[in-house]
Amino acid sequence: MICTQTLFKELTGSKNLIERDFSEIADLTEQDVAYVIKKGELLLREHGFLDTGLTATHKIGHGEPIWFAETISKRAKTFEFTNIGDTALYEISGPEIRQHVDKAGFLSREIIRYSLARIYQRSDSRRNFSFEDALYQERSEVNQVSYDREETIFSWGDNADSIYFIIDGQVSLRTIKDKNFVLLGPADSFGESSLITNKPRSLRAVAETDCRLFRMSADWVLNNLNKEHPIVRLAIHQTLSMKSIRNQMRLIKTNDGVYVADSKTA
Repeated sequence: MICTQTLFKELTGSKNLIERDFSEIADLTEQDVAYVIKKGELLLREHGFLDTGLTATHKIGHGEPIWFAETISKRAKTFEFTNIGDTALYEISGPEIRQHVDKAGFLSREIIRYSLARIYQRSDSRRNFSFEDALYQERSEVNQVSYDREETIFSWGDNADSIYFIIDGQVSLRTIKDKNFVLLGPADSFGESSLITNKPRSLRAVAETDCRLFRMSADWVLNNLNKEHPIVRLAIHQTLSMKSIRNQMRLIKTNDGVYVADSKTA
C-alpha cells in the first residue's frame, strides 16, 4: 500500500513543503498547484451529478487530495470545498508534480493515466503498446490468466492481492446490488485502487466473455512503486483517491452503493 503519512515524512525530510490554511486557497484556483490535507476535514461539493438538481457531496480528510487530478491533467478546478474542521494543507507545485510523473516508471505512469481517464469518464480506451510490451517483458513476474464467461474474478470485500490488465475479452465491475457499474475491454485495467490504498474490494469483477488478463501480484506492484520518488507515489495515491470519490458520488445517482467493510475488516 501507499501510506500518505509515510510520504509526508519523506517529503518534509527532503524539502520544505509549503503549508496553507484552508482560507487561503479560495484565491488560488488559477494557480498551478495542488494540495494534500495535512489535518482537518473538508466537504467536497460538485454540481451536476444529481438529476434532482441537488449538489453531490463527499467528506474528505487527512491525506486526501485537492486538485491533484486537475493539476496533473491541466484541467479546470471545478470542485467546491467547505471547511468543517481546523484544516491545514500542504501545497505542491504543478510543474514539479508533472516533472516527476513524466520521469516515472511504466507502471506508475499507466496507473496515473488510467485513473485520469476514469475520473474524466473518457470512454475511448486506447491501447498503450509500450505498457503492454513492458508487461510481456516482465512475463517471469507477471502472469497471464484466463477466465470463462460469467466467472467471478474477485468479489466484494475480498482482500486485494493483484491488479489486472485486459488482453482480450470483457469484464464488468458490479455494485453491491450486483448492478453493472462499468464494462471494461482490451487495454483497460482494474483492481488497482483497493491494492494500493489497502482497502477491501468495493466492486465485484465478473468475466462478461471468455477473457485473457495480465495478473500483476501485490508484491510485484508495490516493489515497482516503492522505487518511485515520493511525489510520484503521492500522485498515484491522490489520483486513485479521487477516482474512488468520483465513483462513490456517481453511485449516489442510482443508489447502488459499493461494498463498505465493517469495523472488523476495515
